[in-house]
Amino acid sequence: MIVSMSIIMTYYTFKSNSVWPAVIFHGAHNVYVQKIFTPISTKTEDTWFWIDEYGILVPATVAVLAIFYWRRAKREGL
Repeated sequence: MIVSMSIIMTYYTFKSNSVWPAVIFHGAHNVYVQKIFTPISTKTEDTWFWIDEYGILVPATVAVLAIFYWRRAKREGL
């Protein structure tokens, strides 16, 4: 997830010539994962495998988005 998130944040940093999009992205990620999605998830025996920062859903979603941004950056010549 760290590599995938760094691709997305790097894209926005280079695109804007500012570090603030990466700061806001990181902060928004923390708020959504820790304060919104995890508390509203149903707790079961296998929940830990799927949710939160250490589950499989967030890294899988971020990996798909990273591929999208990687291809977009290549197309734009960044």
